Amino acid sequence: MPAKTACSSYFQLPNISRRGFLQAGALGGLGISLPGILRSEALAMGSSIAPKAKSVILLWLQGGVSHHDTFDPKPYAPANIRGELSTIQTTLPGVNFTEHLPKLARMTDQLAIIRSVTHTESAHQRGSMYMVEGRRPPKATGVNASGYPELGSIVAHELGMRSGLPGFVSIPGNDFTSRFTGSGYLPPSVEAFRGTESNSLKPDQRVTMDRFAERVELQRSLCHQSATTAAPWDTFNEQAIEIISTGKGAAAFDWQQESKATQERYGILPGRSGQMGQLTLTARRLSEAGVRYVTVGRNSWDHHSNIFPLLKDRVPRVDDAMSGLVQDLQERNLLDDTLVICMTEYGRTPKINSQAGRDHWPNAFSILFAGAGIKTGQVIGASDKDGAAVQDRPVSPEEIAATILHLAGINPHHEYMTQDGRPIMYVDYAQPIAELLT
Repeated sequence: MPAKTACSSYFQLPNISRRGFLQAGALGGLGISLPGILRSEALAMGSSIAPKAKSVILLWLQGGVSHHDTFDPKPYAPANIRGELSTIQTTLPGVNFTEHLPKLARMTDQLAIIRSVTHTESAHQRGSMYMVEGRRPPKATGVNASGYPELGSIVAHELGMRSGLPGFVSIPGNDFTSRFTGSGYLPPSVEAFRGTESNSLKPDQRVTMDRFAERVELQRSLCHQSATTAAPWDTFNEQAIEIISTGKGAAAFDWQQESKATQERYGILPGRSGQMGQLTLTARRLSEAGVRYVTVGRNSWDHHSNIFPLLKDRVPRVDDAMSGLVQDLQERNLLDDTLVICMTEYGRTPKINSQAGRDHWPNAFSILFAGAGIKTGQVIGASDKDGAAVQDRPVSPEEIAATILHLAGINPHHEYMTQDGRPIMYVDYAQPIAELLT
């Protein structure tokens, strides 16, 4: 993102080092890395709620997407609010989208549009934490990590691994939000696996398969001989070996295995730059392979200046990626088992500023839901005539979090006992959004 278009907070983050927690490829820590994660995930708690979503895919549009120029346009507002983009009719009577969302406009019968999300956190870091964690960050943390887990970490902790893949994956893994979010008070083993680390699900390329097998056999032998080994050899070690040696985990990241027709559906076209389609298609592959929660994190939505040329380029990529994902899941009979969300940390100001941009605006903004058997073909809530405030049915980040967890089969009010003996609910009191539930 050109620096001149974004606010300074994008470039003033604390330097939080990330853990490369799957180092099993070299087998240097086989007893304490991937097998340890497998053991931890095997102990995941069950849930008394029947899940409707076996997988969750979050399209996270970092920076604050203008609701005026996407899902809640105001065509009859003054020009300094309406903006430069025209609007088009969706399949829902009286509901318009921006002109650059034609594919999603034609499939609103498969979408639930929420136009009344609201909170009061206007900093990128705090707004993002609030939305992806479902808890308002404590004031004392400022714009640093809140200490709460992302929803993906909660899902990974409660439901565990499936099909030998991490419970929570974030791709590409280097997005803005990943710098200050994580597993919080939950075990480190449920922190997001970053998509850029997929090579750690393969044997080290410097080690031949014969040498890899020798190392496996040596460690297996040593573990069987020693009664004092801290991490005894067990089925989790064997599962780790299978994941690494077969490459099935890493293969799930390879979107290029898909047909050209499927790639084009997601907007992956020859000569077209940008990763939105590639990452979203990868998310579908990961979800289908067994990952329970996938976040596709994309920056570039902090448009304080020159907003309309930028949106004309970026909004169509979202249109291709999300419409392609929903259609692809539908054709594969996976949509009813997959919750798809398109979300951002807040909207942008009704009035266009002097730099032809819009500034931060958490007072009212829009998000989308699809899949998991929810009630679609509806708009929930409304903003006022200028898109400045919620006029009907305010929806909070807590309600969104409670909805996601509920659909995944997790009690959002479950109390987790932290290491210091403090019980804490995943979501404080808020109920799932009733209008979405069937």
